[in-house]
Amino acid sequence: MDIPKLNDQDDFLIDLQNNNYSSLTIVNYARDLSIFAVFLHFRNVNFMNVSKKDISAYKGYLVAGEHIKDLDKIRDRYAKDVDMTTLNKGKAVGGSLRPGKEMAGVNTPNFEDGFLSDIYKKVYGSLGVSRPPKITKNKSKGLDPNSINRMLSALRSFLKFRIEWDLDIPLPPDAIGMMKAEKKMKKIPPMDEMIRLIECPMEFEKDEKVALRNRCMLEMLFATGMRISELLGLDLDQISVSGKLYIVGKGQKERSVFMTPRSLKWLNAYLKVRLEHSNLEKDQKSFTKERETSSSEEESLLNLDMFDGEYKYIKMLESFRENGFLEKFESPALFIPFSGGRNGKQGNRLSTNFLQEKIAEYRRKLGIQIPTSAHSLRHGFATYMAEAGASPVALQVLLGHSSLDTTTKYVHASEKFAEQAVREHHPLK
Repeated sequence: MDIPKLNDQDDFLIDLQNNNYSSLTIVNYARDLSIFAVFLHFRNVNFMNVSKKDISAYKGYLVAGEHIKDLDKIRDRYAKDVDMTTLNKGKAVGGSLRPGKEMAGVNTPNFEDGFLSDIYKKVYGSLGVSRPPKITKNKSKGLDPNSINRMLSALRSFLKFRIEWDLDIPLPPDAIGMMKAEKKMKKIPPMDEMIRLIECPMEFEKDEKVALRNRCMLEMLFATGMRISELLGLDLDQISVSGKLYIVGKGQKERSVFMTPRSLKWLNAYLKVRLEHSNLEKDQKSFTKERETSSSEEESLLNLDMFDGEYKYIKMLESFRENGFLEKFESPALFIPFSGGRNGKQGNRLSTNFLQEKIAEYRRKLGIQIPTSAHSLRHGFATYMAEAGASPVALQVLLGHSSLDTTTKYVHASEKFAEQAVREHHPLK
């Protein structure tokens, strides 16, 4: 079974990798281009013959959600023709990998390349496994204009790549027009509700370790403006008493973020239980020697008295890093699961889905009406910092935005500025 791909699509993806684009970005490009290739395949359109009319039809195709049905057809056909055992081993798949006559102008992937194999497995989901009908039925009917514009933008980038590589193109990149998209004002919860959300794990979680960990994560998200992927990607060796964190964000760009004293206190509290879960017996002994004896009441993980002092657990972590002791830990991750399938496995860390679902659960229990996610905490960080007088340029650096225009979308989203302008400057007060 041949999998639809655009001419030289693999070269484009490899070029992105060679230019240090993140794996997530490459997967997104591969997905968007592959969907366009699927569209051309089922309509027998050669890529080099693509016209503006085809682009217009493609927009309607995505709006109607037809791409979901066609992707399922690819999966179903692939399931019949491919030995998944060899695919999972990273070897060449069974069946022909050369384009058939019906695939004129469309290439197929070389799964002998481990990089491309991994990319296309993520693009098509579980290749070789048919989706149950109920999953397809539950899918939303189609994509919204913003999602479609992102996919059209990927196609534009691919055409620009072909121009740079002196390859023929069916039409200029600028000939691909964007859809008119509704501009919605991004909303974030009021500050008091944001605080309730951040603090609520201590109320809702029965397990004290989980409560401390989740509270710490929410505190750090709001304190630094990090993305959820950046937070959950943190390792123990990145932590310091100074509160300054060096992180790698989108596009493999490194930047600094800064924790507040409040968030450092919660990090210090969480590290007490994190260090106890290093999963090494000698780590436990070493850690126990440095702990101060205290009464059973003071031993409670929820006792705020433990926040007094000079962040002793963060300092202990720093000493472990300096003497190489951290290298003996079974997992380098800062935030780990305390139970379940991931617990105790090498390199284990929490997933973004877990934290997003937790935030949604907390929001429902608190009765917060405004849709709230991990990104809301990042958005709230920018908005409330701006309202307090923070420079947009400083916020751009802290958020890791390439363009100041992106930052101003966060800053201007605050309705407080608009209300204040009316009350102070309206001519008919």
